[in-house]
Amino acid sequence: MSDDLLKVRDSRTACDSVTFLMRVDQFLDMVRPSYENKGGLEGQRDAIKTKSGLSIRKRLVSDLSAGAVIPPITIGILATESERKKIWAAESAEAIIEAIKELDSSKISIIDGMQRTTALLEAIGNNKDLESSNIRVEVWCAEEVSGLVYRMLVLNSGQIPWETARQLETIYSQLIISLQEGLEQNVELFLKDDNRRRAAPGQFQASTAIRLFLAFSARRAEFDIKDRVAEDFAKLDAIESSSHSEFFGYFKETFSLLLDLDQQFSRFKSKGVKYGSVRIRDGSEIFKSEPALIGFVVAVSTSLFDLPGFDIDWGGVEGKLEEIRNSLEALIEKLKGLTVEEIETFLELDLLNERLNRRSGQVGRYERELFTRAFRLMIERGADLPNMAPCWLN
Repeated sequence: MSDDLLKVRDSRTACDSVTFLMRVDQFLDMVRPSYENKGGLEGQRDAIKTKSGLSIRKRLVSDLSAGAVIPPITIGILATESERKKIWAAESAEAIIEAIKELDSSKISIIDGMQRTTALLEAIGNNKDLESSNIRVEVWCAEEVSGLVYRMLVLNSGQIPWETARQLETIYSQLIISLQEGLEQNVELFLKDDNRRRAAPGQFQASTAIRLFLAFSARRAEFDIKDRVAEDFAKLDAIESSSHSEFFGYFKETFSLLLDLDQQFSRFKSKGVKYGSVRIRDGSEIFKSEPALIGFVVAVSTSLFDLPGFDIDWGGVEGKLEEIRNSLEALIEKLKGLTVEEIETFLELDLLNERLNRRSGQVGRYERELFTRAFRLMIERGADLPNMAPCWLN
């Protein structure tokens, strides 16, 4: 093996790390295709607007032009077993680069170093000679998306929180791909640049799906992605949970059950007459609400993994999942046998809207807690639930 390669195998997440030098132009060619549908590398994070931030960026660009050495940029690769073995067996940087070129570009993403990459692009605009200079790159290879997510969380746990939909889409791009490709149901996750809104069951903003994953990991309904403190605490729990290769599978199962319920609830479509201008007028608007979505995934998460702060009994999770699946599938089968009018009666939306319209100083928290309690009862009593009234009153 070449002395230029540093290989380390992460036994905790069953992932491979290979660090080496590569030319800047090769690096940019490698990662650019993954972002073509989002407008290129430059648009992955909002432009720095603060005076201090602009000064730091300007200094980094200037230093790069002067030959400064920057920390390694980490590239995440979701690889099959054979692809991973080929990269690991490569004995030179050139061989690794050739192996990566053979991969589908959608499986490649930058998981640490977006700002450095942007600075490189700006510096090259000033000095084309930089294209032939070398930078250090770490390739993080995983067969399961949970391994990439774990690495992403670790790398970003001490940085400024990602506050926009675009930033979430960038760091969790592999999670979005895995959700869309790994479910039997039709699901559409809209990216920020798609400029589309939910018009049918099974349609969600990609950033919303990511927030659901983070809430599921944190086991908390009180979760605000824009709140740095809440995000940091959530990440601590998410790191612990995501280090298990089975974890993403549990989230995917939860999302699948949510899609089935969304499909059945959405069969009742109101013309806005009976419920007037209230919050939720028909079944499709239940899971259009982010508090309802978070309430559902947290209800499942806490049923599987216990409340935040308690150790997770991983040996018992599969049995708990089976109980949850049986309960909710019994409810879904019942809903399939109802007429649209019976679905309307079952949902008890007039009662739900009464609860939602209660004044509260912290509306978001109130709604998340309401839906978490409601769906926790649904999970427990799905097989014999007469209608949603007991859930909304819980």
